[in-house]
Order: sequence, then C-alpha cells, then structure tokens
Amino acid sequence: MNQTLKEFELKKQRAQVLLDKLGSFLQLGKDAGADIDRGLISKLEVAKESVDNGKLKIALVGGFSEGKTSIAAAWLGKLDKDSMNISHQESSDTVFTYDIGDNCQLIDTPGLFGFKEKSSANSEEIQAYKDITRKYVSEAHLLLYVMSPTNPIKASHQDELTWLFRDLNLLSRTVFVLGRFDEVSDIEDAWDYNENYNIKKQNVLSRLDDAISLTEQEKNNLSVVAVAANPFDMGMNYWLENLEKFKELSHIDSLQLATTEKVRTNGGLVAVALDAQQSIINDVLGRQLPAAIRNDEIIGEELRRLNEMNVRLEKQLHSTTTEIKEVKIGLRDFVVSYFSRLILQAKGTDINTFADFFEREIGSEGIILQTRIQNEFDSQTSSLTNELDQLRTNLHNDIAHYNNAVSMMGKQGINFVVKGGYINNASILTVRDGLVSAGKIVGLDLASMLKFKPWGAVKLAKGINGALVFVGVALEAWNSWSEHQKQIEFEKQIGKMVDHLEGQRVFLLDRIDDPDFIDKFFPVYIEIRKSMEDLQESIQLQSERRARFETWRKQGESIKAELVYLD
Repeated sequence: MNQTLKEFELKKQRAQVLLDKLGSFLQLGKDAGADIDRGLISKLEVAKESVDNGKLKIALVGGFSEGKTSIAAAWLGKLDKDSMNISHQESSDTVFTYDIGDNCQLIDTPGLFGFKEKSSANSEEIQAYKDITRKYVSEAHLLLYVMSPTNPIKASHQDELTWLFRDLNLLSRTVFVLGRFDEVSDIEDAWDYNENYNIKKQNVLSRLDDAISLTEQEKNNLSVVAVAANPFDMGMNYWLENLEKFKELSHIDSLQLATTEKVRTNGGLVAVALDAQQSIINDVLGRQLPAAIRNDEIIGEELRRLNEMNVRLEKQLHSTTTEIKEVKIGLRDFVVSYFSRLILQAKGTDINTFADFFEREIGSEGIILQTRIQNEFDSQTSSLTNELDQLRTNLHNDIAHYNNAVSMMGKQGINFVVKGGYINNASILTVRDGLVSAGKIVGLDLASMLKFKPWGAVKLAKGINGALVFVGVALEAWNSWSEHQKQIEFEKQIGKMVDHLEGQRVFLLDRIDDPDFIDKFFPVYIEIRKSMEDLQESIQLQSERRARFETWRKQGESIKAELVYLD
C-alpha cells in the first residue's frame, strides 16, 4: 500500500504542477491579449481545489462473506484492527466510508450484491442505492473487486457488473481480487499456486467477457490477483508474529503491485487535471490559438509598417530641424537689414520729406511696417509649417489605418490599438481652422509685439508745405513757432522714433533666438515630436506584447506535449 500511496502522491504532485502551469498559461494569455473564456478559469480553479484536497480513495466491492475487510487490512499493512486506526466518516444502509490517516479513504459497499436479497427489490429502492453508490464509487481511484475463488463471477451479478463497468466505466481502475485462495490452492507450493491462479484468472476473464463483452484491449489490461489474507485461518495475531511467512504465503505483494500500476496508469486526480488541461487545450490551443496566430501575423505586419513610418518620419523631422535653423538665419538677416534701413531713412528725413517716409514705410499705427514684417515672417515660415502640417496629417492617417486594421482582430486587436489623445481629428482640425501657417501665428504675435505706441500720438497732416503736425502741439502754436523751434522738436521726435525702432529690432532678434522659438513659431513640430515619442513607446509596448504572445504560444505547445507524459 505504501508504494501505491507514493505513486498516488507522485501523480498528485504532477497534477498540481500541471494545473499551476495551466494557470500561468491562462494568465500569460490574458496578458498577451488572448480572449480567455472565464469558464476555463473557473474550471481550472475547481480542478486545483479538487487535486489539492484529494485523497487516495479505494472502493471495496464484493459479497458479505468474501473477506473484503481482511484483504483491505492486509493490503494497507494493518493486520490488527487496532493499528488500522480508521475513522468512521459516513454510512448508510449500503455505503461506509473511512478515513485512514491524512491521505487515504476506504469506501466499503457491503450491499452491492446483497441489496436485492435484503430488500423487497423495489425499483425505487434499487435506484436510490445506485445513486448513493455512484457518488462514492465513481470517485474512487481504485476499485478492489473481491471475489470467491470457487465462484468468482456469478451470473446473478450481471446487472451490477454492467452498471459498474459500463455505466460507471470503472473497469480501468479495477483490480479483481481472488480472496481466500488458500482454499483452492496449495499456497506453499509455488507451482500449484501459479497453476491454479492461471486457471482462475482465465475463469474470471471468460465469465466477465460473457457478462459485459470485453474488448481485446480490456482483456489484455485486465488485472487479476490471488491472495490469502489469513492463510489457513491462523489468525492475525499469529501472522503478526510471522510477518515474513505471511508475506510469502498471502501474496499480498501481488495486490500491492497491481494497485500501484493502476494508480500509475489511471490516477483520478491526474484525470481531473488532465480533464481541465484537455478543455483548455481544446478551447485555447485548438480553437483560439490558430485564429490568434493569424491575427498576430497581421498585427505584426501592421506594426512593422507603423515602425517604418516612424523611422521615416524621424528622418524627415531631423531634416526639418536643419530647415528651422535656416529660417532663423533668414529672419535674423531680414530683421537686421530691414530695421537698419528704416533707421537710416528716418535719420535722413527732414520736416519736408518725413511725411512721404512715414506714409511709405511706417503707416498709421505702424500698419505698413507691421505688414511688411508679417509678410516676411510668413514668407520664410509658411512653407516649412505647411510641410509640418502635412507630416502630422500623414502621421494621423497612418495611425488611423493601423488602428482600423488591428481593430478588425477583435479583442486581441483592440489590445494593440495605439491609444492616447496626442493624435486625433480635433488636433488636425485646429490647424485647418485657424493655424494653417506659421505666418498667421506669427502675424498674431507680431500684432501684439509691434504696437508702436509713440507713433500712436502721431497724426499726418498736410498743411502748408506738407508740414507734419505732432499731436499735442496746437496747429496755431506750430504755425507760430520759428523754423528753429520746429527743427528742434522734429529732431526730438525722430530721436524717439529711432530709439523705438532699435528697441523693436532687439526685441525681434531676442524672439528669434529665444529657446522657445520653435514652440511659438512651429508648434506643430513640437506636437509631432511628442506624438512620435508616444508612438515609439507604444510600438515598444506592442512589440513586448507580441513577444509575450509568442512565449504563451510556445508554452501552450509545451503543455500539450506533456499530455502524453501524464496520460
């Protein structure tokens, strides 16, 4: 029995390892984006609980006088009733269960063959008995079918045999035990024992075949042993003092070998684990994985294209960085030369020529100067801004195409969608609705930058000789001033204008050299750069997810291969 129990525990450990692997397999599948049925997870949890709490269950079947208890005691190695130390667990008119230690349970069915004789054979009572017996016997890992050596398989037992071995399908877990074999054989003579054993084994096989029609495989796998649990009726106390002789004559070792082999080939807990495994293998590997593999190949191709687009865009942005530097150089040259020319022209004017200069170069409220600056900024930045706008539109379209493609893959594909609010229709429409070119952005900025407040107090009036009249000086007072006074006031105002133009020149050059120049003049560039960083991170995460999927796939194939090992 010890060897049988060891084999059972070994199978139990293998089942636990397998179920743990299945649990990891399902979790890895979920992490990899597979659509794992919740029912499979529940079944696995039930299977693990069943295996973890499982005991070796042995069912005893046989007539009242076949010596089942003595055979069970000898098989367990508990020859004296006191040392059996069994705990009565549950009973009915037909079934008794006992816990033997922490890892073994004995199920006795004393009424299996005597029930109809003891009762009125009412069909409802028979069915009730079968229901009770089924509950216990069908869960047994071993069935010890104890028989009389003189009449092992009785014709009157055909209904019970059919029920046990066909309806409940317990034949593969059964060891047929010819008890009291010392009554039909000289157990001290090995030749006589073997001769009678072979005859009786053939008898069992023949009668069982007549009763339930055995297949050739069932005949070959049929396990029959012959034992004498109390040789020559010498009593257990005698045999306890002569254990070596008892082992030799009882042939209990043949029963222990047979039960060990049955547990090795048909262990019930492993069957529970294998059943859970088979469900997972069939559903995940047989049905889900092939489709998931096809989806993964499509997703991989789309990811490859997205990554190529990202690499291509990176090169384009690198080129754009050079173009931005060139734009800054061009704007600096313009600001320096333009304001230098204005300052020189302003200094070269007099009272009689200033009006023409002002109208030609400055304009009321500085509108002409502002327009020329805006036009130049617009001219030098719009081409690059339009290019950036197109790059962003392409990026949006490529990601939209990718998301649409992988979304067609169901839940698995949804896990690969590029998420984030950094690329969407709203951001594209913002540009199209008002920020189409950097010139307009610059124009808005320049409108606030270039408010020539000192000139706001200037009014152009063409009086006599086209003289410029400065607000704050009444026309009558101006006309009454001497030419010398007018020249002094004029030079004073020109000085203020030159100072202001120089200030504006410094201001604009500072804006061009500002570290935030790109943010202010090319915000689309910053947005694309941020989008690309987020996209690259997303591609990396999706690549890692695909790697997990590949690991999950290989793990599933490995588990499937282990089925042969555990079966």
